[in-house]
Amino acid sequence: MKKIAALNIDVDPLLCYYAIHGLEYSSAGVDPIYAYGVGRFLDLLDKNGIKGTFFVTANGFNEGNLDVLRAIVGRGHEIADHSFSHDYQLTRMTKEGIESEIRRNFAFLKEKAGAECRGFRSPGYNSSPDLISVIKSAGYIYDSSLFPSPAYYLAKALLIAQKRLFGHISKSFIYSFGDAFGKYTPEFIDKNVKDVRKSGDFVELPMTTLLYPVGIPLIGTSIIAFPGWLLNFLLWSSKGREFINIEAHGIDMCDIGDSPDFAPLKSRQPDLSFSLDRKIERFQQVIDFYKKEGFTFRRLDEIAAEKIASLKE
Repeated sequence: MKKIAALNIDVDPLLCYYAIHGLEYSSAGVDPIYAYGVGRFLDLLDKNGIKGTFFVTANGFNEGNLDVLRAIVGRGHEIADHSFSHDYQLTRMTKEGIESEIRRNFAFLKEKAGAECRGFRSPGYNSSPDLISVIKSAGYIYDSSLFPSPAYYLAKALLIAQKRLFGHISKSFIYSFGDAFGKYTPEFIDKNVKDVRKSGDFVELPMTTLLYPVGIPLIGTSIIAFPGWLLNFLLWSSKGREFINIEAHGIDMCDIGDSPDFAPLKSRQPDLSFSLDRKIERFQQVIDFYKKEGFTFRRLDEIAAEKIASLKE
């Protein structure tokens, strides 16, 4: 049995986290997520001989920080599309608006980093038929927005409601609770085609959640914040899987002391309460576990291409 794992990082700028928590972002300094978080993930991947995938949005980049993108490409990693503006309302846009977001981000990443995107992840994990239609038409071979976790969606809904109660209007929202109950294995997602061999060269690569039907997410926040015994249990429960897709964010490798711009988020972002040493140690633990269990780490574009080929045989 071929066992494949992927470590992918959403490169969301700091202003996105302010937006999630209903805060105004006014800093004109260097974004610490670009300055510190992404580089530390690159070092972790290099140390372990892993090639990963970075989901990038143009929002937040300028001529002064494009070296981050070039470093990702230069070190052999994949850059994938995370929309141009990281608008949490993407799935509520017209189809033309969605097309503009995808087209502009693709063009930006190709021009500034020499990257031709082959995959997509939606801001806030929201998806829709129009969105899938657009990214398929754009020639992408995979989507990785599906997050099959009722526990996450419930927690997200409660958090949004709590912020509203205290006068902080979050830009985040839930497009469809139905996404919480999707599959956790790579699948063609054209439900109108019964024969997968005719469904086109496009596959969904869902993020890994565990303990069905609860769906505990194996993401950066849980890797960092869960007590050791719970993380160990989640890893043990996943070792029989053939596909593990671990999602993290650039902020997961940042320290509260990296920038004063993190201070307003300290009580709101759980991962900022933990030391950088703990974060590095936890991610290393996860990598070591899956390597020991016989998993091979790959980029998502490579996994998608191989999956499409196998499903169409």
